[in-house]
Amino acid sequence: MSREMAEAVQRVFHEQGEWPAVVELRRHVHIADNTSALQAVRAIASWRTLPAEPPARHHEAKDDRAGT
Repeated sequence: MSREMAEAVQRVFHEQGEWPAVVELRRHVHIADNTSALQAVRAIASWRTLPAEPPARHHEAKDDRAGT
């Protein structure tokens, strides 16, 4: 599932509720039954949006004198 699809499902979930989000999900992904689709929607709705780029990693210089 792409980020755009997940965002569409999340948007519908928060604006209109679970069942409209199931319909939105099933527009993008073939899921045979409503129970599975509802479980997937609930999982997708709980996802947090990741930043577009990962945060920069800062490496601290190791102090060889640690503990002394």
